[in-house]
Amino acid sequence: MINISILNYGCGNILSLRRALIELDFNVNFCNDPKDLTNSEFLILPGVGGFENAMKLLEEKNLTQSIQEYCLIKKKPILGICLGMQLLLTESYEMGHHKGLNIIGGKNILIKSNDKKNKLRVPHIDWEEIVFEKNFIKKELNFEKFNKKSFYFVHSYIASLEKTDHLVASCQLNELKIPSIIKSDNIIGCQFHPEKSGVYGLMLLKEIIKKI
Repeated sequence: MINISILNYGCGNILSLRRALIELDFNVNFCNDPKDLTNSEFLILPGVGGFENAMKLLEEKNLTQSIQEYCLIKKKPILGICLGMQLLLTESYEMGHHKGLNIIGGKNILIKSNDKKNKLRVPHIDWEEIVFEKNFIKKELNFEKFNKKSFYFVHSYIASLEKTDHLVASCQLNELKIPSIIKSDNIIGCQFHPEKSGVYGLMLLKEIIKKI
């Protein structure tokens, strides 16, 4: 059985995530120290709140370099959820300019629509249907069964990726295409909350952990 480590750094909704993982029959533990990552087989980076504060907490606990080494050097799998996905990016323009973990090239930007007639509500809180990029539907993970299924989003910022081939799936809000799943080898991020997205959310979470 895979040992799942949830990073408990003071900026994440960890209890609902833990319950979901236990329901899926995974061994789950919380970690908040670089030493805790040694025996971890799969790391989940949750996140709720502001980008700047989250990065500050990671740095205070000396976790930034450890996370980078975990997935970039040791090539162990990591999943970032919501703000956790955004932290994987190079930088953020949320309330200023802040450096991210720089694990996947890109920046975190405010949701903004050019459609003046149909203004987007921010924060974006809703269930949205996600559509997978054609090259990812049957590649590596069995994503086909999740195509055009709805997942639960709560966010005000979105990823703007440097490389389009890191985009796995997106949802559409007016004319705005919002990256919903991003991936680079052993690194994956979900802008939505799979642990709060019902049956399909749990199925997707299980698929990612077992096959990434």
